Amino acid sequence: MKALTKHRELILQDLKVRHDHPTAKMVFESVRDKADKISFATVYNSLEYLVGHKLVNKLNIESESVRYDAFLDDHSHLICHSCGTILDVPALKLDESTDWKAMGFVADHIDIVVSGTCSSCKSH
Repeated sequence: MKALTKHRELILQDLKVRHDHPTAKMVFESVRDKADKISFATVYNSLEYLVGHKLVNKLNIESESVRYDAFLDDHSHLICHSCGTILDVPALKLDESTDWKAMGFVADHIDIVVSGTCSSCKSH
C-alpha cells in the first residue's frame, strides 16, 4: 500500500479518536477546518479508500447513512433506536453449534448488531 495522503491521514486520525461511529458528513464537518480546501467528495472517497485497505470498517446497520468505525478489534454494536447512539461492546458470539455447512454457506465474518433502547432513553 502506498503512503496515505495528508487528507486520508487526517481522516483516519479523526476516526481513531471518535467513538460515535460517524457518517461521512460528520467526518467532513470535523476535518474541513483542519485541511486546506477539502471537499465532501474527498472525505467520502478517502473513507472508501480506508475501508478498501482495511484501515476502517464500514458499519452495516439500519441507518439513514453509512457509519464508519476505526476500532478494528473484534466487537459488536448496540444501537439505540430512540437517540441513535451506537455503543461498542465486547464481541457477542453465536452458538458454536451453528452449522453453516448445512446451510450451504461458509462464514468468514460475523457482525452482530443489537438494537433496542439505551439506559439514557429508558430513564426518560
